[in-house]
Amino acid sequence: MIRIANWLLTRRCNLRCEYCAIVQNYPNKPDKYPDMRYYYLNEMKTEQVIKGLHKLHMHNPDMFHLFYGGEPLLRKDLYEIINHCNERNIHYTIISNNTNEIRPFIKQLLKKVDDQIKGFTASVDPVFHDEKESGEDRVKKSVLGLENLINMKVYVNDVVAEITAMKHNYIYLYDLLKELSKYEINGDVTFIDIAKTPFYDFSNITDVNLLVHQTAQLADQFGKIMKDDSLDVHMKEVLIPAMWDCLPSNMDCEIDQSLHNISIDSDGSIRLCLRIRGVYTPSIVTVDNLITSQGEINTIAEAAIKRDKQEFCEKCNHTCQLMSKHIEQTNSGPEDLVHIKKREVKIHG
Repeated sequence: MIRIANWLLTRRCNLRCEYCAIVQNYPNKPDKYPDMRYYYLNEMKTEQVIKGLHKLHMHNPDMFHLFYGGEPLLRKDLYEIINHCNERNIHYTIISNNTNEIRPFIKQLLKKVDDQIKGFTASVDPVFHDEKESGEDRVKKSVLGLENLINMKVYVNDVVAEITAMKHNYIYLYDLLKELSKYEINGDVTFIDIAKTPFYDFSNITDVNLLVHQTAQLADQFGKIMKDDSLDVHMKEVLIPAMWDCLPSNMDCEIDQSLHNISIDSDGSIRLCLRIRGVYTPSIVTVDNLITSQGEINTIAEAAIKRDKQEFCEKCNHTCQLMSKHIEQTNSGPEDLVHIKKREVKIHG
């Protein structure tokens, strides 16, 4: 059963982050990989998105949907998609860069959905402390999006900060999570990863020296995070140990063994996963034909994903599949994406 659906509602974005290739053409792309112009001309229409949501909701009413981009707020019809979800009690979060340029679009969206947004997620960089200061007077340098995320708490209960840590800043993870927790903002921790092939199209970084490894400093950060019950950290007891185990980039999600997490590209095609586009799956499977009329997963989709996994995946360090795998194995609900039972976990330095 599918537990999580990742929607790339658009590949348009107001930013051109150097580490992201989702809105850029990248060099040496495979012959079968379309350029950005294709995605701009073939973006899903409102009706196609809503039809896909309806079919997926019939398959699993408890499915959790993540609305990515590009920047999803650039879709003028986003309010129609959100209203559809609200009316039918579909679980979701909107994942935005939440920059000042996007804030007016967020305000417009809030008006058109009567201030009813179930979940909102945005990036926040690890906090850096000015070591020249001390104690309560320590001055934290600015954190992209933090102020805007705090403002979103007025309208949205489930606010999440997506944190991508790198070599030079992972030592501030605990401090950032402590800061976010003060405002009841849930922290979702990830690490920078690399594009091992041109099909890893969420990243255009190829330098393996940028990967974060298991170190004593990182073990110390993870240890403090695990011990501090006051922290509001996304699926801490499941994801933190899993991230440690797969560093620097050795996660095998086993999506080919059980399809509980699917990703939909902006043209409506089904991808291998959120990180890797693949070839066979997007060529023959769309959000329209993913689910059969009986509400079952199309066997063609499962076969295509299995083939793409075998040919194009060289592992990663992202834990997106582990969230749905946890729900699948425990037969729990979408609320467990944030709140799960505490268990004893050990991080070895």
